[in-house]
Amino acid sequence: MSLARFPAILLISGLLAAGSAALPAFSGRPPGSSEQQSLGHEGVPEKFSGRPAVGEEAPDFRLRDVEGRWRDLGEFLGRGYLVLFFGSASSANFRRSAPEMDRLASKWERLEVQVVLVYTREAHPATLREAPLNFGERAALARQARKDLGLGIPVLVDEWDDVVHRSYGAMPDAAFLLDSRGKILVRQARTGAASLEKELRRLLEVPDGPPR
Repeated sequence: MSLARFPAILLISGLLAAGSAALPAFSGRPPGSSEQQSLGHEGVPEKFSGRPAVGEEAPDFRLRDVEGRWRDLGEFLGRGYLVLFFGSASSANFRRSAPEMDRLASKWERLEVQVVLVYTREAHPATLREAPLNFGERAALARQARKDLGLGIPVLVDEWDDVVHRSYGAMPDAAFLLDSRGKILVRQARTGAASLEKELRRLLEVPDGPPR
């Protein structure tokens, strides 16, 4: 290659690099969009929202349970404490933690602690033989999960557009401890029955040992 061509090549390369730097990165959202979460695999956010936060009022909702009955958040408030957690059958953490949450519900029921599961979009749909394609199939999976895991707690099914899950931050295995008025006292990115029980002991002034 002739050395005389080098200045021209360097000039063109410099103009292309400058033009690339001047272009904004494409985000996949319209200009001016205020959306805070970018979606990763199967719609699961890559970065989870910090809301709702501890000290805030839990978002209200109305969902159907696995029997098809409509249940409101307020139905579980008004007395004691409510543990609200989210999950799906394709999550290994959910399959491990859900029975522990069911035992927590039985252990603390006398002290007016309720535990409610909201069944959400599948965290890892590719691991299922058949991923749900509509609300009815999601509800069927929720019923099967309740049976397979031996759960006695109320199981509600989020709508197909995941409006409730998104209003609570869309974390696949999150849990929230609410007081009787619906204020969030604890927010867990991943459900942990042991730490929730520790917090309940503190709030209810229950020493180590079975609650009485």
